[in-house]
Amino acid sequence: MSPAGVQKAIEEVNQIIETLRGTLDEMEEVLETLELAERQKNADEQEIESLRRGLRQLHRPREGGHFPPRH
Repeated sequence: MSPAGVQKAIEEVNQIIETLRGTLDEMEEVLETLELAERQKNADEQEIESLRRGLRQLHRPREGGHFPPRH
C-alpha cells in the first residue's frame, strides 16, 4: 500500500471512530430517556396503588357505624 493509500485508510478509520462516538452519544441520550420513563412509570404505579388504597378505605364500612340489617 502506498503512503497516500495508508493516509487515506487512516482518515477513513478516524471518520468511522467519530461516527461511532456520535452514535454512542445518541445512544446514551436514548438510555437516559428510557431510564427517566421507567422512573416515571414506577412513580405512576405507586400513585395508582395509593389511590386504590384510598378508594378501598372509602368503600369499607366504618367501624361502629354499621346500619341495622334490613328484614
